[in-house]
Amino acid sequence: MLKQTGRWPVVAICFALALASGCASQPADKSTSPTPSGSAGAAQTNLYQGVGVVKALNPQRPGIEIDHEEIVGLMQAMQMEFPVNDRALLNGITVNDRVDFTVDNASGEMTIIALKKK
Repeated sequence: MLKQTGRWPVVAICFALALASGCASQPADKSTSPTPSGSAGAAQTNLYQGVGVVKALNPQRPGIEIDHEEIVGLMQAMQMEFPVNDRALLNGITVNDRVDFTVDNASGEMTIIALKKK
């Protein structure tokens, strides 16, 4: 028979905390994949598809203001101006045109890299 010293609750709590901290360090959802690194990470892009209505054109910047639907994975629906990576993308586009567009967010600045009238 073990002699009770009064330390048992302290030992049990320490053991429970050690187990809990070990469990907490494990990811709760193992279905998520790690972020690729090296050449796989470099190949990963940040391209998003959007649909909206042209509200203004700024060929000098060049830029385009679009009242767009939700851009899944990037932002909620709103009206905003985007820079355009190639001024030629604005050719043939006018205010009130409905457009499909591709936004590149790789550099931290959202830039339209493709634009097509619907």
